[in-house]
Amino acid sequence: MGNFFDPMPYHPTKEHLDQQIPATFKTINNLMRQLKRDIGMDDRYIALMLDALSREYSAKQPSRDGFGFR
Repeated sequence: MGNFFDPMPYHPTKEHLDQQIPATFKTINNLMRQLKRDIGMDDRYIALMLDALSREYSAKQPSRDGFGFR
């Protein structure tokens, strides 16, 4: 797995930074708020859930070595 500080191969476009990425985060935040209301989970539980999701996502990422050609 690469170092966190390695340069990212993906560079978002201005539209991604101005529109798509903020919209995605707004959607995620709204879903978390709705879950808090619906099932009464607290902020710590949300943090644990997002951490688990992040770990699962990171584990499934292919190696950046060789850009997928190896």
